[in-house]
Amino acid sequence: MMISLYRTMMLLILISVVSGCSLFGNGNPEYLDSVEVAPLIIPEGLDAPVGTEPVLISVPEMRMPSGDELEPMPPRVVSTAGQQEANAYLAWSAEGAYLLVKDTPDSVVGRLRYAIENTGMTLLKFDESGAHQFHYSQPKTTVDEGFFSRMAFWRGNDGDLDYSGTFMTNLRPDGKNTRVYLLFGNGEQVDTAGTEHILGIFMERFG
Repeated sequence: MMISLYRTMMLLILISVVSGCSLFGNGNPEYLDSVEVAPLIIPEGLDAPVGTEPVLISVPEMRMPSGDELEPMPPRVVSTAGQQEANAYLAWSAEGAYLLVKDTPDSVVGRLRYAIENTGMTLLKFDESGAHQFHYSQPKTTVDEGFFSRMAFWRGNDGDLDYSGTFMTNLRPDGKNTRVYLLFGNGEQVDTAGTEHILGIFMERFG
């Protein structure tokens, strides 16, 4: 008797569950059953409804990292300590390392030319926009790099590396200041270590 009653209750529960599933459909998303209808006909004399304009969200494309920037470690170039007092310091951006100079681009153009000609580099091309092309020959002997270089704790031992080559500068305004990026003579991006080494020379010259 109890077994029959138990079976009857289970059967009723099963029927209820199956009926409930049929009420909710086959579980497909609602948009699968949607159909396209004819455009809305607006009677003469009435205005057409105005829909909201879609919001376009765009993100500027960023340069993909390359070379030693792909190393799984934080950037070696960070803002120089004491930057509030310094006239120039190394910093990092999405486009790589750069030298920020607390001066206008027009003034930095001349200061860069003076720094190139007075640090043993050879000025190959002078440009009014600051795109100076020059050749740098790294000294073979170790010299005192100066106060700022000694403070640059992110530097490694550059004794075995030679950063000699042809380069060009690229100036960009940054508010009242100027960013100085370093490129190879053919316009390609310089790796972080080379940028750090050569822009560090300009940083010491600018103070």
